[in-house]
Amino acid sequence: MMPSANNASLEPTSLPSAVYGDDEPVLAGIPVREDADRAQFPRFGDDHWDLGAAIFRVNARYSNYRLNFARIIDPVTRRLAKEYVLTRLRIHVPGYRAPCGVAWAIRLLRYIQHFAAFLNAHVGAVDLRRIDQPVLDAYLVHARDGGRRTPHETVKYVEVPIDLHHLSPWLSEGGIGFLPWRGRAAHHVAKRPPAPAENATPRIPEPIIGAMLRWSLKYVEVFAPDILAARAELDALEARCEQLMAQDARAGQALAETYRARLIKWLEARRMAGRRVPIWERAPNVARRIDPQTGAETPPYNLHLMRLHVGAPESGRISQSEPTARMIDQAAAELGTEVGGLDTPISVDPDTGLPWRERFDGLSLAREERMLQGACYVICAYLTGMRDSEVQAMQPGCVSTERSADGLIERYRVRSTVYKRQGARGVTADWITIEPVARAVAVMEILSARNRREKGLSSLWVALKDWPWSADHLGIGATPTLNLLREGLDARSGNEPVIPRIADEPWKFTTRQLRRTIAWYIANRPFGTIAGKIQYKHASVAMFEGYAGSAHGDFRLAVERERALGQLDDIVAHYEAFLHHDGPAGPGATRLRREFARVQDELGDLPGRIVDRKRLRTMLAHLGRTLHVGFLNDCLFEAATALCLAASPDPERTAPALSRCSPDRCPNACLTARHLQPWRASIAEGEALLSNGRLTLLQRAAITQDNERKRRLIAPLIDGGT
Repeated sequence: MMPSANNASLEPTSLPSAVYGDDEPVLAGIPVREDADRAQFPRFGDDHWDLGAAIFRVNARYSNYRLNFARIIDPVTRRLAKEYVLTRLRIHVPGYRAPCGVAWAIRLLRYIQHFAAFLNAHVGAVDLRRIDQPVLDAYLVHARDGGRRTPHETVKYVEVPIDLHHLSPWLSEGGIGFLPWRGRAAHHVAKRPPAPAENATPRIPEPIIGAMLRWSLKYVEVFAPDILAARAELDALEARCEQLMAQDARAGQALAETYRARLIKWLEARRMAGRRVPIWERAPNVARRIDPQTGAETPPYNLHLMRLHVGAPESGRISQSEPTARMIDQAAAELGTEVGGLDTPISVDPDTGLPWRERFDGLSLAREERMLQGACYVICAYLTGMRDSEVQAMQPGCVSTERSADGLIERYRVRSTVYKRQGARGVTADWITIEPVARAVAVMEILSARNRREKGLSSLWVALKDWPWSADHLGIGATPTLNLLREGLDARSGNEPVIPRIADEPWKFTTRQLRRTIAWYIANRPFGTIAGKIQYKHASVAMFEGYAGSAHGDFRLAVERERALGQLDDIVAHYEAFLHHDGPAGPGATRLRREFARVQDELGDLPGRIVDRKRLRTMLAHLGRTLHVGFLNDCLFEAATALCLAASPDPERTAPALSRCSPDRCPNACLTARHLQPWRASIAEGEALLSNGRLTLLQRAAITQDNERKRRLIAPLIDGGT
């Protein structure tokens, strides 16, 4: 049984291990940083293990590598927990599993404590010799937590007793003597479904990512100078306030009269400048103020800003002085009030011709800084294809500029660290990117400078909150920051959300979505435009150049996977258009309709019948592998019949030269309703040219003939795909 509180003090603080000595260095044989002080490495006998020397990611949370065994009162459990964690960090069991990374240590401790607590409650003691299969079956039920814990989460708990069997030689009590669940793998025991063949991370719909990126670019290019200037102003005010308080302390005149005199001078300066008495944009607490002129309830006076200007140690020194409070009311009645109060002017939004927001106060500035950080993250992650760990490993000075050999193209190179499949240390790598990323990094260097300086941090992505208990690095806060940006943008728009919604629900952004989405759009929409100004083709060329020939770079593989999935999605879209008599058209339509009719007949795809989507995709896969999406037409590519290769045949080629396509003659070409708009626009342009009376007869005949050719090509789409 767990020792009682009265007997706990009689128990030894720990029990000696039969395997590890108390002086055994915990990090022996584990890669550590070169700057680590080996004399400070934790020993097995210590009850507090700081594993920070083996953590190479600069944004790792302190709590994730500091293990506190002293909280475990039972000495048997404490020894088992130490042996289990250390063995999992070090020992490779052939045929079973390799050691885990140090970053997993805190979770290993949590899982073994969970199992030990169950044994105490179910068996009466942490005695591995008393465990049998019924006990483990009961633990499986306990681990599922009544269905509240998913199978993916349950696997980690189920692995503990399986580990305690395989790691028996390294446990003082000998471990579990029989093979749990008759050797079934943990994922089978927990009934975790197999990983899907397709990436389960959702792609961000184009209207959503387009709007998000467009606003992110605006934040960096238009709003950022105001935000950074306001922070510089506020920092200067706080420094001046400290100086005034120090002067008052030396002179012994920190009195209400002193503050009131300074406040009078400040209000007079605002009167001369045509400024008003500042109020908060949003009340920092429940306090409200009734405007005497309008009778409306408004946020209270920004006493914090007044405190900084008069050098008071706290806002109460102003508000609790009745003469001073009366004076502020009189000034507000005379001058009126303004939101915010800082002096930094607000730039004009080029889209509206109006200032993009009210003036800042301390709280609204902090919110805008976090939104700017989110905007910089969107740009850096989305326009490079970097993973979250790679983005957050960026440090100041990580961007360099160079020109191509011909001196015409300016390239931007981002240096960071790749960790996936590269061990704990990771490897340094370069990404070639485009100018907006370089601008976003430059903004982040300024935005994070104060926090980096005060906390001695080297990462570009730091937590911007100044609370003592907040994390140092952005870390897992990246996802909330992205959603904070979306929420802030929607709140600014009023009734209509700035970021489009899906079924009236706001999109929930995660960091993983950005990489998958850019890979998909590059693979499947190479002629599309990001946010109206950056071409995917431009971004993809830079990204591919950065990843080319790099052993660590798998962005090309991600793009190729998304291309295969996109081709399959597109051929299914062709099939569904065929069912609705919306195509296809073009020379390749006959072959496509024949294949679609065969699939429809085999599936029995009739109205009112639910079709097996997985089977449908399988049956269309052979067409999807050759489908290439284009702006004017799609191509069911076959090198032998491709007219675009007629001038230079290449039987090994796997993709068409769409720039040389002849959609009305090539047997590989097909069109759907998606292609109608550009063809109609081209016809309209031809008709506009024909209205020019200065055309020669030959020119007029050529344009007329070309328009007739285009009309014949799209006619089946207009006539219902017949």
